[in-house]
Amino acid sequence: MASNTILLLEDDQPLREYYSLTLEANDYEVIQAENSGEIIKLIERHQPALIITDLVMPDHDGLEGIFKLLGRYQIPVMVLSAYPEFIQLSRPVVTATYLKPLSADDFITAVRKILAQPVTQT
Repeated sequence: MASNTILLLEDDQPLREYYSLTLEANDYEVIQAENSGEIIKLIERHQPALIITDLVMPDHDGLEGIFKLLGRYQIPVMVLSAYPEFIQLSRPVVTATYLKPLSADDFITAVRKILAQPVTQT
């Protein structure tokens, strides 16, 4: 697994670019997607060390993507959402949850904290 590769799932393009640029400025390789429709293919192709996903997205939402991962991969999942009620739904099956928006400093601190933890089975 490439320790610096992060899969970023976010439908809001300006926000996706903001998070991506923040990660790249901190020496992470970022694979971007606007929904979770191709999550399995992206994981198998890029073997990310972390998945960062929004929850509410058109077509294929973040919860749908998370459930595709359960029991299949040992990759930490960080959820970013503007909706606290959806964050509550994801908490039992993800590594960490955060309310959007996050400052660049808080975002990178959260990513580093997650990547420093041992990977556990979801």
